[in-house]
Amino acid sequence: MLRTRLTLGLVCLLLILLSMGLYSITQCGELGNRIEAITRDNVGSGRNIQQMKRSGAAMTGALLSLVTNDHVRSGTDFVAASKSFNEALAEESSRHSASPEEKNQIAKLTATYAVYDKSARAFLLSPDQPDVAWRATAYSLGQSTAQLLDMVDRLGLMHEKGLSSGNQVTHEAVISTIRSLILLMMTAGIVAIYASMRLRRGLLEPLTSVTSSIRQVGEGNLDQTVPVLSEDELGVLATSFNQMAAQLRQYKANTSDELVRLTMTIRSTLASFPDPIFVLNSQGAVEFRNPEADQLALKLLFAGVTRLPEKVDQKVEEVRASGQDYLPTLFKDAIKFHIDGQDFYFLPRIVLLRDDHREVFGVAVILENVTRMLLLDDVKSNLVATVSHELKTPLTSVRMALYLLHEKAVGPLNEKQADLVATGREDADRLLKTLNDLLDLAKLEQGPTQLDLHRFAPSVLVENAMREMREIARAAEIELKTEIAPDLPEVGIDLLRMDYVITNLIANAIKYSPKSGEILVRADLRKTRDAQPGVRFSVKDQGPGISTEHQEHIFERFYRVPGTMKSGAGLGLSIAREVVVMHQGEIGVISQPGQGSEFFFILPLAPSVETKPSSRIV
Repeated sequence: MLRTRLTLGLVCLLLILLSMGLYSITQCGELGNRIEAITRDNVGSGRNIQQMKRSGAAMTGALLSLVTNDHVRSGTDFVAASKSFNEALAEESSRHSASPEEKNQIAKLTATYAVYDKSARAFLLSPDQPDVAWRATAYSLGQSTAQLLDMVDRLGLMHEKGLSSGNQVTHEAVISTIRSLILLMMTAGIVAIYASMRLRRGLLEPLTSVTSSIRQVGEGNLDQTVPVLSEDELGVLATSFNQMAAQLRQYKANTSDELVRLTMTIRSTLASFPDPIFVLNSQGAVEFRNPEADQLALKLLFAGVTRLPEKVDQKVEEVRASGQDYLPTLFKDAIKFHIDGQDFYFLPRIVLLRDDHREVFGVAVILENVTRMLLLDDVKSNLVATVSHELKTPLTSVRMALYLLHEKAVGPLNEKQADLVATGREDADRLLKTLNDLLDLAKLEQGPTQLDLHRFAPSVLVENAMREMREIARAAEIELKTEIAPDLPEVGIDLLRMDYVITNLIANAIKYSPKSGEILVRADLRKTRDAQPGVRFSVKDQGPGISTEHQEHIFERFYRVPGTMKSGAGLGLSIAREVVVMHQGEIGVISQPGQGSEFFFILPLAPSVETKPSSRIV
């Protein structure tokens, strides 16, 4: 097994390293002990030889002092010197590390010293008779002393020779140790090289082969087979990879038919769409279009248009540059095509096609034919405008007559008649307001209205609305508060139209707030949905709140929350939305039942040019 081979290789290297370490420690210890013994022996032997030389000289001096006839001092000095010589000689005799030559010399020195000591002691005890015999004895002792000291010198030379021999032995031991360590290191190197070659051949090469095969599979080449060279873990890995590759090939074969069927299904689905669909690749070339798109392209070609209309191409480029899909919902964004002598209107919807890594690889363009809906909407708007206009004139007359009756211009009224006239007047006012709202909404829906845009500080819009609505709020016993962030940038707005928006929101808040309630009008800096800076205006009340299911319909025409007891036609918020959208803004509501509502709209900042700054309050 691979694990066993790796373990054995590592164990062999470890054993070699341990052997080298133990051998080095043992040899270093032995060499240290040997050097220590040689040093200790050298120091002791040298000390003994020097002591014997000093003692020999001292004994000679003691013998020579007899000339002064000081026998007591001569005897004492000789005994002390003899004792010192004898101790050094005894210590040198007990040295076990001495060579045979040294031991032989020490024995001769010992015998010579014994004779010398005996003769010298006898000479010291002889009477003081400087005759011929006495001088001969003294001369003989002097010769013996010289011989004794010469033997000590020879012993020193032998000791130096033995020390040199010991150093030579130590040096040879060091050389032998170094050679042994070099041999072990070479053995370890050979084992390491062999293990590396085996590891490369048995582990790295199979892994490299598996890695290469995996890379090929990742690139889509599934015809990969890794050879199984062993039954160890690598062999199991190679077998598992081959099984996986075989399963992938089988899966690819099975899914190819499914992909074909899926492609046919998608094409059939797109072909059944009643609207033209164009799919562009990353270079902008059309890769797919459904039959409706083919017919439209053919008609456009006959009309002199070789590509998609210029406005659609511009929108496609804008979508590519911004990275945001273009999904318009208003009829004013529709594009007109003049085909076969008729005008057709298409609402372009442009969607970026992205892969799993969010990378764009194409664009889908859907041209929704809104010609019929646009005509119906125009008919509806014209009908509403016409009916509202036709009703407004007689309604104005009826309202004027009711006002004259209420003011008793034609005569007095009793109490019941006055109540009926007051009720009729209020209904006429409400009906006239509804007709005016319908006319305004019809004008907004008929197409882009020229806005009288000027740059205003956000505080101007808020203060105008507060000035208009403060008395109404006071009459309803409601407190109006403002909270305007400092140093807000200016916004480009049509002041009259935006004044309608914010006063409508405040009027609704007053209508649904309880008495002694509080309404907060706020302006601060916020981000729009596309992360662009803008100014957020909001009106927060303490009313009953709006449930989530009604919030998405609250800005639709004529929509009123079920169960609402307050009067109204449900047009004010719809008009407010149209005005905010005309200003390229956003409008919405945040509410929870029982916690009040906060209606808000966000306006983009005023451009640096094209509008005139203003801070007037109207």
